[in-house]
Amino acid sequence: MNRLPRKIPLSVQTSIAIMEEIAIGRWDQWLPGEHELSSLLHVGRRTVRAALEQLRRDGVVECRSGKRRKIIRRQPADIKPASSRAILLTPVPLHLMSPFSIFLIDRLREQLGAEGYLLDIHAGRDTYRTRLPQQLKKLEETLRPAAWILTQSTAPMQHWFARCGLPCVLVGSSYPGVALPSVDFDYAAVCRHAVGQFLARGHRRIVLLNPRSRAAGDMKAEEGFLQAVKNTSTPNVEATIDYHDGTVANVRSRLDVLMRLKERPTALLVSRAHHVVTVLGHLLVNKFRVPADVAVISRDDDSYLESIVPLPARYSGNPELFASALSRVVLEAIAGRKPATEHRLMPKFFPGQTLGNL
Repeated sequence: MNRLPRKIPLSVQTSIAIMEEIAIGRWDQWLPGEHELSSLLHVGRRTVRAALEQLRRDGVVECRSGKRRKIIRRQPADIKPASSRAILLTPVPLHLMSPFSIFLIDRLREQLGAEGYLLDIHAGRDTYRTRLPQQLKKLEETLRPAAWILTQSTAPMQHWFARCGLPCVLVGSSYPGVALPSVDFDYAAVCRHAVGQFLARGHRRIVLLNPRSRAAGDMKAEEGFLQAVKNTSTPNVEATIDYHDGTVANVRSRLDVLMRLKERPTALLVSRAHHVVTVLGHLLVNKFRVPADVAVISRDDDSYLESIVPLPARYSGNPELFASALSRVVLEAIAGRKPATEHRLMPKFFPGQTLGNL
């Protein structure tokens, strides 16, 4: 069956009820306040607020700070029903996603479904490329979801959604100057902790190996890394950030450059779990002992790291907590509330076998 029975969110029913009253002329220019509408429609004020936010997005009412909401359209033909769908944008097709991402989508769909919302996945790189405003505007006009959920979003994407005022939540960190709610791991805190682990074991030449693409989360990691080095009382610490283009060949090339230095690094902090696999393999092929010659910490985790020998030291986030936090923030955005801009979760540190003993 193409269409299955589904629960209609109470906020959607409320917005339809208000639209019907507007259409028959119950109110002239101004809507009653939230408290009066709540009593009239026998729903909570949060539900009323979510319904009014949907009407604002549909161009039915106008909101001004400290004033009642003004009716600006009342023709039934002009009023579109509120959406009960959230759209998740991703540049990666489902079959290429990491286990963490697939789990996250599954839990998000489940928790949104419990509140009467469907989750649609829009996978493709078109919205992540050059003709950004036109692509996103076309998507918004076509889909008109209750909320947008952005994964691996670029700075232009984030700025566009922030300017348009659309209900939007970032899976990941926000770029500077973007005030959108986001859920991510606290990479700045992770890197501060990792530097402390290296210093405690006597390492003084430390390198953060980061992708050159510089996603917002990677930028936060760099801030934490440099801050930890700046604030340490340990003398003679040399800490640098080295960049690669994300390919195996370039990661290996950058490692060759680093490990041929006269004063080569003795500690590597590596972003992205799959790059850690490359780093460990390349070091072992070139006869560097891990951790005797060089210690390695993975900033991230993935299930396959459990099968690597030696077992990498790594930071592992709780997917259940992440999914719950994301679902809560998305539902707040749908309801028209303004959730806190940054929701940061601290992963758990596992020392593994690549760091060495204190």
